Amino acid sequence: MPSVRNSHEEERSLASEIGDLRDAVMGLKEQVDQVLEALQLIYSREPENRERLRRLRKSPEYERAYTDPSPLVSIVIPTYDNYEQLRERSLPSALDQSYPNIEVVVVGDSAPQETEDAIASFGDPRISYRNLNRRGPYPEDRNRFWRVAGVPPRNEAVYQARGSWIAHLDDDDSFRTHHVERLLEAAVSNRFEVCYGRMTCHLADGRQFEIGEFPPTHGHFGWQGAIFHKGLSLFETELADALFGLPADWALCQRMLRAGVRFGMVDESVTDYFPALGRPGEPALPGEGPKIDR
Repeated sequence: MPSVRNSHEEERSLASEIGDLRDAVMGLKEQVDQVLEALQLIYSREPENRERLRRLRKSPEYERAYTDPSPLVSIVIPTYDNYEQLRERSLPSALDQSYPNIEVVVVGDSAPQETEDAIASFGDPRISYRNLNRRGPYPEDRNRFWRVAGVPPRNEAVYQARGSWIAHLDDDDSFRTHHVERLLEAAVSNRFEVCYGRMTCHLADGRQFEIGEFPPTHGHFGWQGAIFHKGLSLFETELADALFGLPADWALCQRMLRAGVRFGMVDESVTDYFPALGRPGEPALPGEGPKIDR
């Protein structure tokens, strides 16, 4: 009997020690999370972003986006080797907008020759193309990679854009015909700086559903469903977002929200979103990572 009693006492003691260790680990995790959050706030430069936004709103260029009766809208498309969908889906939808005053800026992520050939096949002077001479540099870790894949060509496309307003489009998604017209009308009339709508998600098995809610939330907001003021190009997507486990597109949205950027939403679908589920590194929903294969 003494041996049985001792065994039970040892089990209780071990269980108590395990519980204490679990509590200590949870406490340490909470502290690490707080440190990471503080580092992210420093990295995001929130006070500086707010001041830059205030200066932007006082500039003549800012106001012209709202007073110009027919402002140029730049549709920017970062791409890599998805040239078939670029040719068959995204570019046709960009060129078929009901709003006439557009340009289409395509930037390759060191894309192959087939991408340039696909773009040239349109022979449309509204399209410009620049190809970066190298990719990345992207993280080696696969999960971190997909969080920031496409960041350099996206930033370059926004930089090259000449329009007062910018609409981002992935190379395998498509705009509804009224995308630019509807979002621009709502943005100008309500003085939104970012205006977005719902997106219809098309799954490989044929299922469809809409995503989008206000205010923006992770998984229910995507830049391919939005239009934004060119002055907001002072906010960029960042490769370093991968260090914090954040998808670059959602991190960009967060930085804008925290700086006080004015968001607005129209309650209708303006984009058809085609998540290529099953492809390596492919996320399921917007805000979970870009859609460019490695």
